[in-house]
Amino acid sequence: MSYKVEIKSSHLYINFGEDAYTPQDLEELKIILSKHNKRHIILNLLMVEELNNINFLRNHQIEKLENDLSFIIIIRESLMTLFDEDMPLVPTLQEAIDFFNMDEMQRKLMTE
Repeated sequence: MSYKVEIKSSHLYINFGEDAYTPQDLEELKIILSKHNKRHIILNLLMVEELNNINFLRNHQIEKLENDLSFIIIIRESLMTLFDEDMPLVPTLQEAIDFFNMDEMQRKLMTE
C-alpha cells in the first residue's frame, strides 16, 4: 500500500510515499476517498515527481468544494501548474493545515 491514512478529528490525512504515481495508485486513492466521502481531505503528494492524469484529482477537488468540504493537495511547486490556479494546492504540510483552518473559519462565519 502506497498510502498512509490517518483519521484526524477534523479531517483525513492521506500521505502518498512514493515518487512514481501510477494508475493503480489512483485506483487505490479512489477506494480510500469513497470510504470517507463526507470528510475533509488533506492529500500529501509531495514525494511525487510526475503526475500524468490529474482529471480525477481535479474533479474530486471540485466536488468536495461544492459540498462545503476541503480537499487540499500538498504538491511540489513544479507540479502546481497542472491544476487550476484557484484550487487548494500548497507546498508544505503546515500550509495545508493553515489552509484547512482558514476554510473552517470561513465555513463557521458563513453559517452565522
